[in-house]
Amino acid sequence: MKASNGVSLRTGTAFLRNEFYNMSIYRVSFWLNFIYTFLMMYSVGYVWRALYAANPSVAGVPLPQMISYAVLGVALEAILHPRNGPQRYIMEQVRKGTIEMDIMKPIDFQFYMFAKNIGGISVRFLFLVLPSLIVAFFLFSLELPNLPAFLGFFCSLLFSVIVSFFLNFILGLLSMVTMNIRNINWGYNALLRFFSGQMVPLWIFPGALGVISEILPFRCIYSIPMSIYIGNDTGIDMLKALGVQFAWILVLWLASRLLMKRVFTKVMIQGG
Repeated sequence: MKASNGVSLRTGTAFLRNEFYNMSIYRVSFWLNFIYTFLMMYSVGYVWRALYAANPSVAGVPLPQMISYAVLGVALEAILHPRNGPQRYIMEQVRKGTIEMDIMKPIDFQFYMFAKNIGGISVRFLFLVLPSLIVAFFLFSLELPNLPAFLGFFCSLLFSVIVSFFLNFILGLLSMVTMNIRNINWGYNALLRFFSGQMVPLWIFPGALGVISEILPFRCIYSIPMSIYIGNDTGIDMLKALGVQFAWILVLWLASRLLMKRVFTKVMIQGG
């Protein structure tokens, strides 16, 4: 079975808009997620305040920067958590035996999944992340980055969304072979939380753990954009970090295209 190679920006925008409308109608769910996101921000902020009260050099950066890092990590989780990735949709379609309908759409399957993913991220950013960050800004007196750091953070955040999508998309493709990736997804989520620097900055990881975190692509999702935001990576270091993200985008894009081609030739539809 072959996927269509067509990529239409107009068609992709239509899918993105449709996903935006579909997700924005669940208002009760969004309010619950907003409360959860805000409570998590509140919790991690005061945890780091308590740690700094006991040891002011515990993380190697000033307390205001560390709080900004921790709060931003919670905010990014709301849009980058694997539960919001395309693998969940693909696995469900495989389980129902309807993935064939998605593959046969007159648009590249990967581009289609990316458009759906961006639609979901847009909704969660507008309704969850932005309001939560505004409240956290006044509650914790968060520091805003300077202009170069902000521009670097914006570029890095775009790269992190793409890296996250490719990793999640590869997991989704695996579900076409294994039929169920719940345990694999759980293990992936555990590794992501630990080696991405979302909750604990990677620069305080000791020895071998620090080396492993440098090798894996997970730091491209959280650690790099957050480190740029708080000014821990500036100048040449920031450009090198962006280069690492871009390199992983190329590697994961190539890997996902090769895997997609291979899986589509052997895809097995369960049910229907």
